[in-house]
Amino acid sequence: MNEASKWRLEIAHKVAPIIAANPNVQAVMLGGSAARGCADRYSDIEIGVFWATPPSDEQRIAHIAPAGGVLWTLDPYDASVEEWMEEWGLGGVKMDMRNLTVERMNRTVADVVDRCETSGYKQQTISAVLHGIPLYNAPMVEGWQAKARHYPDRLRVAMVEANLGIDPWWWVAMIAGRGDLPLVYQAFANAAKQMLAMLMGLNRIYHPGFKWMARTIAEMAIAPPNLAARLNDVFHDAPQTGIEQMQQLALAVYNLIDQHMPEVDTSAARRRFLSLRQPFDQPPAGVL
Repeated sequence: MNEASKWRLEIAHKVAPIIAANPNVQAVMLGGSAARGCADRYSDIEIGVFWATPPSDEQRIAHIAPAGGVLWTLDPYDASVEEWMEEWGLGGVKMDMRNLTVERMNRTVADVVDRCETSGYKQQTISAVLHGIPLYNAPMVEGWQAKARHYPDRLRVAMVEANLGIDPWWWVAMIAGRGDLPLVYQAFANAAKQMLAMLMGLNRIYHPGFKWMARTIAEMAIAPPNLAARLNDVFHDAPQTGIEQMQQLALAVYNLIDQHMPEVDTSAARRRFLSLRQPFDQPPAGVL
């Protein structure tokens, strides 16, 4: 754990008992880059709070003043993910609070580990908890972590299949030729995200999101050589060089799937990815 993470963890330990003083709070956890030990000068302090029943606005902010903080934003309940979020400052450092009910967390673990859902939000939640540091009621957090350590085979396959279909690559060459470079780099980003998601499935890694990409890639035993550097180079090189590099990487990922997950058929995805659209400089014969 680096120094930036250590002092953030100390702050989290200081405020956790104040948060946990509310009897509705069942567990408190440090998440994010500080919990993973890689925080930097810009990192906030991400704290997960797990409640017995849905918290009121008053309950969510009750600890801020006693902890010496100042409220910045209080977001309303987000029904799409069943969570509440607020931000507050402590000496200017951003405290990023994420609130879920225990029932919601139990359901999220079951959705991903038992029912093998590939939802980005749910995967990120599981990843955060798996790498989290308990601050209050460690047995509850450790129970979720113990269940999440079993990455099921069905989820592994589901993650690969859900991201298998990279868009036909002729389209990227076409928009590059037209000078539509924002679309070219957007295509690079989309393809990179799909490749990384497939590799996370192959490597049994819950999807943590795309921040700290190099650290996630470093965890992968199965990946194209020098993947992080090659992906970064794509966004520095000339567009045509990037197009060729991304095509090579995509085919390398398909090869790894064939090698390590033969039950998944990549042939249709390959054909679509490598398909070509015929260009026409003149009208086809017999049409006019």
